[in-house]
Amino acid sequence: MLKLIIVFAAAGCLSAQVVEFTAQGRLMSGGEVIDVGSYAAPLMVDWNGDGLQDLITGQFEEGRIRYYQNEGTNSSPVFSGYQYLRDGGSILSVPSG
Repeated sequence: MLKLIIVFAAAGCLSAQVVEFTAQGRLMSGGEVIDVGSYAAPLMVDWNGDGLQDLITGQFEEGRIRYYQNEGTNSSPVFSGYQYLRDGGSILSVPSG
């Protein structure tokens, strides 16, 4: 079992949470396995301010950043699709290399 400490930063406040990962399945979204390729760097954070931890993750191809809104609970998250993060009308991307 892998344990990871995730640090959240929002509005000048920092908090940390220990997350345990097990090999008991795959993270799903809309009935499909979430697969963004290599170097995903996932982060659980309340992105939209609704009190639920959403999923933000990189996508290796084209360096895009995906946002999965949590429609479940913090202890049992449910995702049904994603959006690419945008700045105005342009899709954000992180250059590689």
